[in-house]
Amino acid sequence: MTLCGCFVSAFESTLLNPSSLPSELCETAQRRLVLIQRNPRSGSGVYRGELLALVRRLRQLQFRTRMFRNRTALDQYAALPQVREQLRCIVAAGGDGTVTDLVNRHPGVPLAILPLGTENLLAGYFGLKPDGFQTAEFINAGMVRKLDSGMAAGRRFLLMWSAGVDAKIVHDVHSSRTGNIRRFNYLLPVIRGFCQYRPRPMTFMTDDPAQTATGTFLLVTNIPAYGMGFRFSPDAIPDDGLLDVRVFSGKTRLSSFLHAASVRLSCPWRESGVTRLLTRELTILPPDSNGVAAAPDAIPVQTDGDPAEGLPVKIGVDPKSLTLLVPCS
Repeated sequence: MTLCGCFVSAFESTLLNPSSLPSELCETAQRRLVLIQRNPRSGSGVYRGELLALVRRLRQLQFRTRMFRNRTALDQYAALPQVREQLRCIVAAGGDGTVTDLVNRHPGVPLAILPLGTENLLAGYFGLKPDGFQTAEFINAGMVRKLDSGMAAGRRFLLMWSAGVDAKIVHDVHSSRTGNIRRFNYLLPVIRGFCQYRPRPMTFMTDDPAQTATGTFLLVTNIPAYGMGFRFSPDAIPDDGLLDVRVFSGKTRLSSFLHAASVRLSCPWRESGVTRLLTRELTILPPDSNGVAAAPDAIPVQTDGDPAEGLPVKIGVDPKSLTLLVPCS
């Protein structure tokens, strides 16, 4: 921020205040069973003791708890009719990937978040901390917010869908993953991504013929949060029934790097070469050469920080489809 006077941050003034989103009492407020999905590979493992604090406080509040490490075991248990009748929520004890995974496996079930991952963007947006005691308290309070979720290739995403250099970095990090991910695990993939990835053009289309364009980096966001302090879409609203689409048209590795740097540093020229629009659905097509479509993996794709299915893809929004337990405003 001190590199030059033009590096200003309008983030705090433009970011939607989560407390302004409407809250309501959870319809399952009288139910006293809480299931916990623990992701043992999330984050660095520093906050594992908060899981015990969560269970201890929930039991003091007269909740019954069951913790699962195995996804299949949780799915089978949660499918039992007597469990569904008593279930208050499922706790995602991990990072953003754990939350997205649960939303896809149990759509419509209220979720709470105990943020234990490397990136906890959704939790950070709502001010949720890796504190088991506090998580138990707002589960007990039963206040929820209804948020939209995006749909791409039959799977939900909560934060973002993207194609281009950032997805290449995500793929590299996950391909070399052997355990918990820490921030320094991104260093070499970031360097390789900007030095080696050749931007490739892709076309997106919406129902509006005027909203058709080509770009080399395409980002679809639902919540105004992105990893490592990047502020690509600070105006995105998570419950407006719309997706915020951002398309960058730079064609070289250098232009991709400069664009990322300008966004990270909040420079005035960060919107150079960018097309932005709001839509309920769009279709993204891969590049073609002489009428022959590119291979599906020619352009890497990621959703919520995890590798995803490639192009072509149709993306839509499912309004108010995520029920999230949050602290009382």
